[in-house]
Amino acid sequence: MTMLEEVVNMADQLTLAEKAQLMEHLSIAMRHELEVEAFRRMPWHEFIDRTSGSLADDPIERPSQLPFEEREPLE
Repeated sequence: MTMLEEVVNMADQLTLAEKAQLMEHLSIAMRHELEVEAFRRMPWHEFIDRTSGSLADDPIERPSQLPFEEREPLE
């Protein structure tokens, strides 16, 4: 018996509410996987165009330089 057949058999034993929860879970999981796959197949320049500016509200900032460590001089 394949894993799919096992899942189908187990799903048949669920209540209506549990089946609705399962469908919601599968819908969210599939949507996420399809989005990821679409980004993987997208040409790199299109990916840049779609994601550029995505951190505009939370810019990356470089912290101030830490002081240099005192070391023994070279001989």
